[in-house]
Order: sequence, then structure tokens, then C-alpha cells
Amino acid sequence: MLGRFGKDAGSLLGVEIAADSIRMLQVRGQRGRCRVVGWVRECIDPPLRGPHLLDESERLVGALRQAHGRCATRQRQVALALPASQVICKVLRLPVGVSDLDAEAQLLDQADQLFPFPLDDLALDFQVLGLSAEHPGHADVLVAACRQSQIDPLEQLFAQAGLQVQAMEVDSIALRRAMPSLPARTTALLQLERNEAVLHRLQDAVLPHRQQVALASPEGWLEPVERLCTQAGVGEVVLVGGAADDQRASALTERLKVACRMAAGSDFSGLAKGREAKALDASMALACGLALGGLH
Repeated sequence: MLGRFGKDAGSLLGVEIAADSIRMLQVRGQRGRCRVVGWVRECIDPPLRGPHLLDESERLVGALRQAHGRCATRQRQVALALPASQVICKVLRLPVGVSDLDAEAQLLDQADQLFPFPLDDLALDFQVLGLSAEHPGHADVLVAACRQSQIDPLEQLFAQAGLQVQAMEVDSIALRRAMPSLPARTTALLQLERNEAVLHRLQDAVLPHRQQVALASPEGWLEPVERLCTQAGVGEVVLVGGAADDQRASALTERLKVACRMAAGSDFSGLAKGREAKALDASMALACGLALGGLH
């Protein structure tokens, strides 16, 4: 399925690679709100195999090219997500008024103590969250770090497809951006795909917490997902992802005895609804969150 609305403008192209599809979505600002510019779900048949999707790079490059052509956007700069399990996130404090350059220098000076990566293989980014409630004169800063060697193969893959990786995000954070109205303390996002299930939660509404389980088959999903959610002690579950549907939400509700439902268009706060509503479904949640991040 695909859609296209309005003119080429706006955000980076949010892209998610799943085993069975490429999902792309672009948004643009309009009178204080956001609207979908273009979107596509490009089926990959047969699905990609193995634990590392990049092992089938030739098929991926072809699928990315085809998806971009069907999305019908001139935007070639994309935003991608890394699993939160591959990124170390910490909340640190820096003096108020420190410039971005000075802040980056201070964080790099402490990097060997903060992150277990060699400095020559370190990719680091940060975001100022606001004034610290506990330390006057300081600001809370969310710092994320991963290995550059995790990013390089993705950049090379997209370059072969004629696209440029402009931004890398944490998947749990991007998903929450897509649906900010969901209460972070009580709601878990369950990303259900044909070969895996991932439970996303945000601790203290800032730090991501991600638990993942592999699925032996699309049919044998319920028991491993039940164990995953039971161990996490969730109070409510909202399903996203390509394998999420109302039937599975109902089955999970019966097993867990807590409210489980599909993500709906009304969950995508800040996005104008209307004829592009088909783009705002459970399978496009991560691509939507990436696009919204690339708008600013």
C-alpha cells in the first residue's frame, strides 16, 4: 500500500527495514501541525532471513530503490533507527549555558569512563532536556552512544540505493515520539513482526527500555509474547508493527488479563488526519516517529 499527499517538502524520510517490508514516510509542517507528504509499504517476498537482515544487501538495495520510487518523493535524506539494545543512553548534567561545542567536548572527555567503546569507534549524540530539578544551575542532558561500526554498513547500504543516512535514532524513543499521548509510565508498546516481538518502555519518560524475543514462526507468537509481557509487568499494551492486528490484540488481552489494543490513528498526536489516515496505522509507527524527528 502507498499514498501521496501535497507537495514535496518537510521532513527527512523516515525508513524502517523489516524482514517482510520496507516502510517509508515523510511529513511536513502546515500551520502548526504536521501532515503526511508521502508513504509506502514495499513488500519483500520472500521475506529476508537470518539474524542479520543486511546479509542480503543486494535484495535490500533493490527493495529500497523500488520503495523510494513508489513513495514518489524527491527527498533522499533519511532517518533510521537502531535498536535501543545497541545504544547506551544516560542522563547526565552539564552547567547551564554551556555551548553545544563545549558540551560535546566535555562529553567526549568523559566518554572512556561512560561508554565501553573505543574512542575511534564511538558515535555520540546528546539532547538537552531542560533545567535539572535536583541540581540548580545545571541542565539534564540525554546522551546516546553506540559503535560507529554499527552505523557504517547502513550508510553504505543506503548509498548504494541512492539515499543518504542523515540521522540515526533509538527505536524506542522514535516510537514514543509518534504517539506522545500514551502514558509512558503505564503503557508498553509491543512491536510485533513476523519473526520477532519487541516490548518498548520508557523509564522515567526519558530512558528507553527494550526487551526482544525471536519468534520461530508467525503462528507461534502468543506464548513467547505472553512471557515477555508477564515478566515486564505491563499495565496496558498498545500493538504496533507489521504483524499486529485486532485478532492478536484480543488474544493477548485474554491471556494477560490487561487491556491490549492496536495503535490507532488517534494515537498519532499532532498529525492532521483526513485522507492520509491510512498511512497512520500500526505498521507505520516507527517510520512516522523517525519522520517527525527529522522535521525539526
